[in-house]
Order: sequence, then C-alpha cells, then structure tokens
Amino acid sequence: MPKSRIFFKVHGTIQGVGYRAFVKFAASRHFIRGMVRNVYDGSVEILAVGSAEDLASFEKDIEVYDKYGPQVFHVEKILETDDGFPREIGDYANFVIENDREPVRGNTK
Repeated sequence: MPKSRIFFKVHGTIQGVGYRAFVKFAASRHFIRGMVRNVYDGSVEILAVGSAEDLASFEKDIEVYDKYGPQVFHVEKILETDDGFPREIGDYANFVIENDREPVRGNTK
C-alpha cells in the first residue's frame, strides 16, 4: 500500500500536559511513522507517515476536543499543510518525539 505523509500544526492547550506522548501512543496504534515536537509559539507540529487509512484513523485519535480523550488536552484546531518539513518519507523508521523547534531567525512569534 502506498505511503502518504501529512504535516499537522496543532493549536490549543497541548504543551506541558503530555500531548506529545499521547500522539506517540496514537501513532503506534495506527502504524504511523514520523515525529511530534513543541513549537515556541505554543503549538505542536506532527509529521505523520503511513497509509491513507491509517492516517485517517490517527487524525481522529489526535483530535482531542473536550468531549474526547483525556480532559487535560484541549485541541483548538488542527491544520493540515506540507510546509516546513524537508525530510523525505523514508527518513523515519518509527515515530519519535523530537526536540522543540527553535523560532525562525528574526521571528520570535
């Protein structure tokens, strides 16, 4: 089955509450490779690689609005984009939590 990749930018109350570990667990349940990391603007970035079916199931799991999942998380929105990731699909053998992303030089927002 062909592999696809999706880049998610997640906003909400998601840093310092175990959200990245939750995303890594969801990725293992759905055979997703890639990474998750905090961003200095308070968001979380996720690069997910897998089959279209597995990616759809994974996305449902990480959309932890108030009525779903642990109440400590509150996802306000998830944006799908392909910006910001130069790595190729084959660069990830599994799903990892990466170091926080530094702000772009000259941009502290």
